[in-house]
Amino acid sequence: MKNLTLKYSTPLSYLSAVRSYSEVLLGSLILAIGYVVFIVPHHIVPGGIFGLSIVINELGGLSIGMIALIINIPLLLIGSKILGRSTGFKTAFSMVTVSVLVDGFTLFTSGKIYVSDVLVSSIFGGILIGVAVFIVMKAGATTGGNDILVRIISRKVNLPYTSLILIVDGIVVLLGVLVFGDFTLAAYCVIAIVSISKTIEHFLKKSKQNKTLLIFSKANEDIKEVLWNNQGIKEGLIRFIHQDSQEKMVLVTRDNNHVNLIEQMIYEVDPDAQISILESHYRL
Repeated sequence: MKNLTLKYSTPLSYLSAVRSYSEVLLGSLILAIGYVVFIVPHHIVPGGIFGLSIVINELGGLSIGMIALIINIPLLLIGSKILGRSTGFKTAFSMVTVSVLVDGFTLFTSGKIYVSDVLVSSIFGGILIGVAVFIVMKAGATTGGNDILVRIISRKVNLPYTSLILIVDGIVVLLGVLVFGDFTLAAYCVIAIVSISKTIEHFLKKSKQNKTLLIFSKANEDIKEVLWNNQGIKEGLIRFIHQDSQEKMVLVTRDNNHVNLIEQMIYEVDPDAQISILESHYRL
């Protein structure tokens, strides 16, 4: 069985890395579109580093993407120990990609307003940004900036993470209101921030929905051993395994983020295995 376990680890790790970086790229693309199409044209400041970059850009000089990158690089270097190597690399990839895409799209659109209604822009821009942030988080990275800054501050200040996020975003919104000289803008900024947070919250809850896999295979013992030899799955996903006399194995996952990976590993062991996936309310 040692050869069997090694057989799957390398290709699956490679495929997992390609998939996660592809997800980071997709999330970064959606994030850039959300900002350029909905947020930036109306001078909405949805908190965070890009919100701060929009404010600084109004004062003149560098582009929004370049400003965000200049702020993000030292934050990433300082917070690299907090994020870890893998997350740090993916976060750096996301930071650079988003900055380049934002500036590229801005040059292409020339600041054109595609959606004239500021309220609609605030809501849909927030939803797009929220979806993008979730995709990047799901890939094991962060969009950088605000998240890293708050993690650093939380080590020095005895306040909850969510409270620090609100404080930082509030300061950025206040700066935006003062620079743009529009107090009505504050309402749209808050709407955008709420849209972002509620969208992320919705998808996080959805991603944590337990899944039950009903596996029908003559190689259940081999499947079980391969799964249990994968430490990430053993500790992070599997809640319960049961096998009966009819070649059926019941596997309940902690969430559905890695269901595809589990399916790949099962089919590597037994290409003829039959898998049914159900929502689960199982609790230990």
